[in-house]
Amino acid sequence: MCRVKEQTKEATPGNAACLIKIDKWLLTIGHRHSGKLDLPGGLSNGEESAQCTAHRETWEETGFNVEVGAFLGENEAGFRFYACQLQDDFGSEMKTFPVPDWSRMEISSIQLTDPFEIQIHDWRFEEELLQIRALFNRADETDEKPSDIE
Repeated sequence: MCRVKEQTKEATPGNAACLIKIDKWLLTIGHRHSGKLDLPGGLSNGEESAQCTAHRETWEETGFNVEVGAFLGENEAGFRFYACQLQDDFGSEMKTFPVPDWSRMEISSIQLTDPFEIQIHDWRFEEELLQIRALFNRADETDEKPSDIE
């Protein structure tokens, strides 16, 4: 089931990722093959909205059942970024999270990272890092507690 905040629901299709902000931290994943950091996200299955792509890919890569919120922006290739929130009161006390067994072929780590301390050569798509930092700052504008899903 795709969890999307009702007031931000849209039908736009596309490839997408979740930007998950916890306090001053950004939830990032480490890709096993490149060794570089990225946001959880990926390619649409062709039959889902970009928000549902962001939700599904985040679940597949992290095991987190996020609620997808507001559209934050897209890169030059049309890859869409959404503000997503974890359920409950996730705080920044934990900096690393276990990688689910099912995603270990692709994902090597899940952690909270300061997006302004990431070196450009450590980001999977280097040309996106400045945009990710700007979107991280915009995520405050959509920072609300997850609502009940209908």
